[in-house]
Amino acid sequence: MKKSLMLLALSAAFIFGCKKDDDNTDNGGSNATKTNLTKTWQAQAVEGVTGNTVVPKLTVYTKGGSANLYDFSTFSVNFKSDGTFQQMGLDGTNSTGTWTLGSDNKTITMTSTGGSVVTYTADPVTAQSATFKYMLNVKNPKGIDAQIINVAQSKGLTINDGAYLNLVVIPK
Repeated sequence: MKKSLMLLALSAAFIFGCKKDDDNTDNGGSNATKTNLTKTWQAQAVEGVTGNTVVPKLTVYTKGGSANLYDFSTFSVNFKSDGTFQQMGLDGTNSTGTWTLGSDNKTITMTSTGGSVVTYTADPVTAQSATFKYMLNVKNPKGIDAQIINVAQSKGLTINDGAYLNLVVIPK
């Protein structure tokens, strides 16, 4: 009788104590994080962190603001559940490709159909907002990196290695 009760207790503990490993993950990322990311996002505010200890942060963009350092009003990105994305760039051009969420549930890697790769660190991510950290390539700037660095320098700001943008985004 004791063996039967022990076996019943162990069986109950096993059945109720275990959960599927894939309940919480999907290709390395959290289902909740992926679910929250899967929508169209637009920039609400962009803060630049210059890497300079004298001017550690600067407001680059505020939605509806009149003194923006750079215009992010056209920026949007739609992360689709099938692993594809569609992005409207700062210059109004549209790009598409694939995206993945890293096993850290923070690193978003976007690979455009043209082969270019953009990486964001998304932290935090909720259903209502997210912050995408984008590292600027200061040593060899091209494209948007060069444009943002040039605009900042024209305003008398020094942009050092390690500079990045925090894009605070909300659902569109």
